[in-house]
Amino acid sequence: MSFAASVSTAFSPLWWRQCYGCMLCSMLLIIAQGNVTAADPTAEQQYWLELTNRFRSDPQSELQKLVNFSAPGVWGTPKSSDAYTANALNFFGTSATDLAIQFPTLVAAPPVAWSSALNASATTYSNRMVSNDQQSHMLDGLSLDQRVQSGGYSANWLEVGENLFASTNTIIHGHAGFVIDWGDGNGALAGYGNGIQNPAGHREVLLNPVYKEMGIGFQSITIPGTNLDAIGPYVVTQHLATQFRFNGSNYFADAILTGTVYQDTIAADAFYTPGEGLAGETVNVYNDTTGILVASGFSNSAGGFNIPLTGLTDGVVYRVEAPDTGLAAQTFTLNQHIENYGASVIFYDNVHASFMMVPEPGSLLLCLAAGMLVLRNRTRRPLC
Repeated sequence: MSFAASVSTAFSPLWWRQCYGCMLCSMLLIIAQGNVTAADPTAEQQYWLELTNRFRSDPQSELQKLVNFSAPGVWGTPKSSDAYTANALNFFGTSATDLAIQFPTLVAAPPVAWSSALNASATTYSNRMVSNDQQSHMLDGLSLDQRVQSGGYSANWLEVGENLFASTNTIIHGHAGFVIDWGDGNGALAGYGNGIQNPAGHREVLLNPVYKEMGIGFQSITIPGTNLDAIGPYVVTQHLATQFRFNGSNYFADAILTGTVYQDTIAADAFYTPGEGLAGETVNVYNDTTGILVASGFSNSAGGFNIPLTGLTDGVVYRVEAPDTGLAAQTFTLNQHIENYGASVIFYDNVHASFMMVPEPGSLLLCLAAGMLVLRNRTRRPLC
């Protein structure tokens, strides 16, 4: 039930980081064994991304969704509505009191957007954990920045981080494990400690405000029945990172608009659930004052979208529309701040905007009525 500590890397100074197609970076693209082709997220990966962004937007509320308290700092029964999470909390003796102390101090962070390149490197590493039957951050002989570049991520990286969990039973179980960060880091299994890793590195990686992109890699190879450590059913690696561009004068880390277009027909909980995503939906971004289209994209096969907002700046109101949904437009402004990596980088935080479609009232009754007509006349088919 335990998992290895997360790792993260920041490289400074930035002037040394800029890459112009050097041979080393070209070599990095081929040295990792079993590379995975970049692709859209699956519905499960999109769901985990949305869970991560929900946590980043409101860490305190996320804990309330993952565990049950009968009173502040007092476990309810069961400790979690997810049986795997409840089992882990019991196994490690995780302290409700200490969680109640730690979580109010957590600070919200901007959302992260899906990166197919980070997904490729993360999937490759999950495969390596399966092949080696180990949960470790050091199985391929690469540094973390080399590992993400091997999946095709930009050599102009600023920050990289990694979380591992080689025995994830469900998506919500794995997400809860990283958020709560249960473990034996404080000697809980020896009868002392609070059953929370110290430091809570996985949680810290997920809340790092400068990460802009994320890939969540499940293994794409079969797990041998003889495996003892990398046993799944989900062997998962999370890669988070940030990249920059240079315009000849300044360094920028541009914003990305991320979110989903979905129809809330499975869980009916006003939140994305696997199977609810709508693919191929247009998403447009306009300058709300001038009406000029400044960016656009389409929802991917899982219903998610990730639209670079390159060159957009703060002090402007932008409008997001998903015109085919018929839903109201949403607006946002960008937050600009400076981060120092040996040189100043102008950061624009990512933004999140999702469009939830609700079935029209009476549509179910219309389908039922049409079905009755089919029973009476087999030559006609209802168009619903």
